[in-house]
Amino acid sequence: MRNIFLTMCFLMGYWLQGCAYYVYDTHTAYGLNRVDAEEYLGPIDTGYDSPFTSPVLSFDNGVQVKFMIPGIYNHPRKKTGIDYLDDINIEIFITSRKAGISLDVQNMVLDQYRTGRKTPLRFLEKKRYPSLEKGKEGVLVCRYSDSEEAFSDFYQGERIELPYRETGLSLVKVGMLRVDPDILCGELVAMNINFVGDDGYFTINLPFIDDSGRKEYTVYFYPVGIRYTMK
Repeated sequence: MRNIFLTMCFLMGYWLQGCAYYVYDTHTAYGLNRVDAEEYLGPIDTGYDSPFTSPVLSFDNGVQVKFMIPGIYNHPRKKTGIDYLDDINIEIFITSRKAGISLDVQNMVLDQYRTGRKTPLRFLEKKRYPSLEKGKEGVLVCRYSDSEEAFSDFYQGERIELPYRETGLSLVKVGMLRVDPDILCGELVAMNINFVGDDGYFTINLPFIDDSGRKEYTVYFYPVGIRYTMK
């Protein structure tokens, strides 16, 4: 059905040259409160299969976080021969306006609350290596190492300390998230799941530890209907 829909869209583009019309698709939005209805929460990148980027989420303990998720996980999983497409990789950029806060990486959970499935999240830390991008040689950026084990080299410690930054994460442009040394970047990995249908309603539980003890925060993710203009 999706292929038929796309074919019709392109035929419309051919027949209606110079006219604007709308194409609907389903992606995901973020929030700190549970929402069961489909609702638009804020700006996300538009386009078929495009990734999306969350706004900066600020917690009352001083932690600030931003997520990026590829749009491909919203589609039914097919046998591709590529193993990593069977797992969810959520890119995370996290920092703290207060010093001395750590992320408890061994107790993070992704809860697909409509289908009752809870999956442990594992943390893949992206360390800073010279950029491989043309024209940016020598610039240190967050990326995987060149090791063959890079995609399965999960963080083994119980917690990882968050970098302290004086200014808010919202002031950092998207293109600088992997460059800024005061941001911890990595991926949250959930094995053998997808975000199709009701599985697209999920939460991520983030536990933090500081001198006052342990505190957990829950971020709600849910699908939203969006539309974008084709000309």
